[in-house]
Amino acid sequence: MRRLALTVLLLASSMIAAATDLITPNPYTVPGSFVVLAYHEVRDEVRNYPDPYAVDSAALVRQFEWLRGNGYTVVNLDQIIAARQGGKPLPAKAVLLTFDDAYLSFYTRVYPLLREFHFSALLGVVGKWIDNPPGEPVLYGEKDTVSDASFPTWNQLREMANSGLVEIASHTYNLHRGVPANPQGNLQAAATTRIYDAVTDTYENDADWRARVRADLAHSTNIIERKTGHRPRAIVWPYGSYNDELVRITGELGMTIGVTLDDGANTPDVPLTSLRRALVEHNPSLTDFFYEMRGPLHPEPIRVVQVNLDEVYSPDPAQQERNLSALLDRIKALKPSHVFLQATADTDGDGIADAAYFPNRHLPLRANLFDRAAWQLISRADVNVFAVMPVTGFHLSQNSIAEVYEDLARHASFSGLVFDDKLQSGKVEDVSTLEFTRQLGMRVRAFREPLKTVGTMTIDPSLVTASSTVVSTQDAQRFSAYIANYDYVALVATSPVKNATYPEAWFSSLIADVGRKPGDADIRHKTVFMLNHGIRPELTSDERIAWQMRTLQLDGLINFGYIYDDFLHNNPPLAQVAPAMSLRIYPR
Repeated sequence: MRRLALTVLLLASSMIAAATDLITPNPYTVPGSFVVLAYHEVRDEVRNYPDPYAVDSAALVRQFEWLRGNGYTVVNLDQIIAARQGGKPLPAKAVLLTFDDAYLSFYTRVYPLLREFHFSALLGVVGKWIDNPPGEPVLYGEKDTVSDASFPTWNQLREMANSGLVEIASHTYNLHRGVPANPQGNLQAAATTRIYDAVTDTYENDADWRARVRADLAHSTNIIERKTGHRPRAIVWPYGSYNDELVRITGELGMTIGVTLDDGANTPDVPLTSLRRALVEHNPSLTDFFYEMRGPLHPEPIRVVQVNLDEVYSPDPAQQERNLSALLDRIKALKPSHVFLQATADTDGDGIADAAYFPNRHLPLRANLFDRAAWQLISRADVNVFAVMPVTGFHLSQNSIAEVYEDLARHASFSGLVFDDKLQSGKVEDVSTLEFTRQLGMRVRAFREPLKTVGTMTIDPSLVTASSTVVSTQDAQRFSAYIANYDYVALVATSPVKNATYPEAWFSSLIADVGRKPGDADIRHKTVFMLNHGIRPELTSDERIAWQMRTLQLDGLINFGYIYDDFLHNNPPLAQVAPAMSLRIYPR
């Protein structure tokens, strides 16, 4: 069995590698692209300061000197807008400096440096913090209160805005805070969260949410214009949390530039409404700063653990919290990059969702658990959570299914969707189904941005015979369609059966046939190998799943994980699987 599995992985990896010899261009060097740096507080000394986003003054000077000495040009929004509108192109190595929260240190430390270096910067201002009554402490997000002296006055902001070096952006008036998001009391970003009312056990409806955020954003733009003489044209989203509806509202208020915390370079195809930024944190050395400016040479590897919320659920709320705590401990020890988290329940095992773990209009609520689990994973285990949802696995109309997806996005935090269709090997994905998943993604983006999508494709090596060593046309077409339509394709391998004589042929020929097509240089970066653990445990050893991960890793297949994790019974054993999952020992 071990020899057979090795053949599967080696054939698959060699054929993907042969199909992807072309190197994907570094987006940071694409003509017309630019980098946006996200700074926060600047202090004289940060070694014993608890804020990981603070930078010391000397480090900032060194970074400015490095930018100037290494061919970078600091640009402003006028130059970026002009270039996007067909005017003067941006210089090579263009960089936009942004500073969030408008600390007093920006006025006392950064502003003098901007004048000395002749650099410009975008400053995100939280109006409520500037308006705070003199002598009263400022409630600074979820942190302890800070002195009102931590922030500049409106007169100081006006002075900087009139200098031509500093552009004032809205960081909202009072949305830089957390609000109750679920019955368990988690606080989440005020801009995108539908506030949960524990007294009435209800959520803020769409109309009330829209009125609340629009009033805040309108007040922010009006007060900035009144106090500084300049109406803001950029919004810096608190916590990087935004959605399509917020982009529409800010556009109506004249803020057509949106600044996020999404990673990556701003190539010409990145809309100005969602500019990406590199977050400057942990007071980086010049070496680390250089790597941040250069950007990654290759996509970051993905390590996935798929979790069944049925294993967390319990009718006893106390036991459910203990189960969740065990899951968090497990994920923190495994250190994956992503958790694929099941959002619905199939209690009778018929492949049809008959309940949900989030409030919605069409399915029974088994427990209001998904957002609680997702937020704990995001905030405590530092992972990306993707919601696993059926596509056709409902006894509902397409419109009702879309409304279920909308309700998930309304009431939960996640950054990706895994379309978990049950279509098996040899079946053809209907074009209308692909279009439907595209529409579902659009419905979700009205509430959650940015959003990655994953198409799930089940592969069954036992279907191959000695005479069928080439992947079927249907499977190749389906895989190609998935690569074209989704950010990632998850290949979920079923457990091999005892009489499967040729399981490696199906698996490897699938990749080979699709990988030969021109234009698939990054195919392996979009493919996630999901090893099936626990469906037939009598046929799948723990040693084998960890060994398969290591084989994939050593052969350059950087994205992999397994389904499902039995966190309550340490299965697969942590000691075996954690080293294979770790990104710290990824061979480069």
